[in-house]
Amino acid sequence: MILFFNHYSVLIVSVGLAVTAGLILLTNKPKWNDYLAFGVIVSGLITAWIVIHPRQTPLMNDAKMVQQAIGAGTPILLEFQSPYCIACTQIKPTVDELENELQNQISIGMPMRIIRLDIQENVGKELASTYHVQFTPTFIFFDTTGNEMWRTVGEFDPQKVRDSLQ
Repeated sequence: MILFFNHYSVLIVSVGLAVTAGLILLTNKPKWNDYLAFGVIVSGLITAWIVIHPRQTPLMNDAKMVQQAIGAGTPILLEFQSPYCIACTQIKPTVDELENELQNQISIGMPMRIIRLDIQENVGKELASTYHVQFTPTFIFFDTTGNEMWRTVGEFDPQKVRDSLQ
């Protein structure tokens, strides 16, 4: 039950809020503009989710491909996430910022790769089982030889990643 709530928390909270707001709206003799405002709010929430929800790293649609990248001479930060997880959505901007920072540093000799895996997809499910991931978001840092250096669940500290690269 905890896993279900964790992985689908955005949907559960959003549906709960929409139903509650709808019931409050209906019990207060709404006018047409009340319905319009409710529709605008719901469509705004849907649009916001479409824009900000976490996504799997493109081209990572095979578990073997991901495992080959681990230990191939580049440090890897593996992120297991769900697009419907509130914590994953909350952490996404911080991970994006670190990823952009690291892309800029590749030119000065500090390569690192962040691979994001959606546990709702087949590759994410398979590797979550392989690496014993139970909650999202889970971050696992691998060194250049593929050894797991550390993992963290539910939180993300970009400074820990920077320190691991030193």
